[in-house]
Amino acid sequence: MTDIRIEKSKENQLLRRNEVRFRVFYQGFATPTREEIRELIAKNTSSKKELVIVDSMTQLTGKNEATGYAKVYKDKESALLYEPDYELLRNGLKQIKVE
Repeated sequence: MTDIRIEKSKENQLLRRNEVRFRVFYQGFATPTREEIRELIAKNTSSKKELVIVDSMTQLTGKNEATGYAKVYKDKESALLYEPDYELLRNGLKQIKVE
C-alpha cells in the first residue's frame, strides 16, 4: 500500500497556492506514478486532483520511499497562469494540439 506524509506545507497567497513537501512510502510496490501522487496529495489536502501540480519527485536509493515537491492551486485559472507549459503537460492540465 502506498502511503504519503505531508512534511511541510506553506501557503503562497500571491500565487494562490499551497506549496507542499511530501514523502511517499511504497513497501512492496513499484514507485508511484505522477498521477498516483496527485491523487494522494489531493485526498490529503482536501482539494481536487486537477489543481495539484507535482513539480519534482526523487526516489531515495536503497529505500522504498521518495520525497518530492508539489503545488496545490486554489483554482485552475491560477495554475494555467503561473505554471510553465511543460509542467501543465506533465500533469495533464494541458494537451498538445496536433493539426
